[in-house]
This record gives sequence, C-alpha cells and structure tokens, in this order.
Amino acid sequence: MDTLLRVFTWIALAIPVVIGTAGLRAPWPASTVLLASTVFMIAIYVFVWLWMRPTEFVVSPDGLELVWPVRRRSIPASAIVRARVLAKAQLRSELGRMMRIGAGGLWGGFGLARTSRGTLELWVSRVDWMVYVECHDRRGLLLSPDDPEGFCAEVAKWARASA
Repeated sequence: MDTLLRVFTWIALAIPVVIGTAGLRAPWPASTVLLASTVFMIAIYVFVWLWMRPTEFVVSPDGLELVWPVRRRSIPASAIVRARVLAKAQLRSELGRMMRIGAGGLWGGFGLARTSRGTLELWVSRVDWMVYVECHDRRGLLLSPDDPEGFCAEVAKWARASA
C-alpha cells in the first residue's frame, strides 16, 4: 500500500474501536445502537478482506488470475490487449476523472471505476500509480501488482505471441 491508503486504512480500522468503546461506556439504549454499529462495521471489514481485496495477481501463459481469499477469477490471455503502468498524472490525462463504485480507503480501492472511457474494474492498493490492463470484449482493469514492470512484460509476451 502507498502512504495515503495506509493512513486511510488505519483511520478506518480505528473507527469501530472508538465506537465500540463508546458503546461499552454509554447507557442503554445508546450502548445497544453503538455496539450493533460496531458489529456491523466489523462484518463489512471482514467482507472487504475476504471478497473485495485481492491477495495476488497470477500471470501465466494462459492468462491472468485474480485471487482473493475466498474466490478466484481467470481472464484468458486472448482477452487481454496490453498492460502498462500509468502514473497518477497519466491516469488522469488518459482516463479522465474517476469515480470509485465499491470499497475504498480500507486496504485500497476495490470494485469498479467509472471514467470518461467507460467503466473499469478496480483492484488497487495504491493510488500513486496503477497498471492499466486493456481488454477487448470485457471491461479493462486497474491493478497494483507487486512488480508492475514484470507484470507488464509478461502481458507483452502474450501480445507478441498473438500478433
């Protein structure tokens, strides 16, 4: 994670602690509302961790696999046109303003990104750069793999092989 998302994550993780502590000290019925809110927030955080936050992006000759703790999804190499690293300024100039639809601020941004070029899938843990994976016949992706240059080099092999 980059510094900005690390700070947002720590703030987000502190919120249920603060509300839960207040719930333990508050009189009834406020305590019930505060403690129920804490349980609800924790359930949302568990959902984001297990379902929304990818743990890895696996590149193979067959394509790209997105891996979460409780699910996986494969994108065939034939559906991927190219991948490239875009810095923050390049993202804005190429894709325009983005609006996230999904989870954001807690471990990253996950879900969809609405841009002037259409809707993209968003699976990032940093906002200073992203890998833009262009696809045909499906939504493109914005990712933040550990090794962005190596990731893009692997995708370039597919492009050369299919050309």
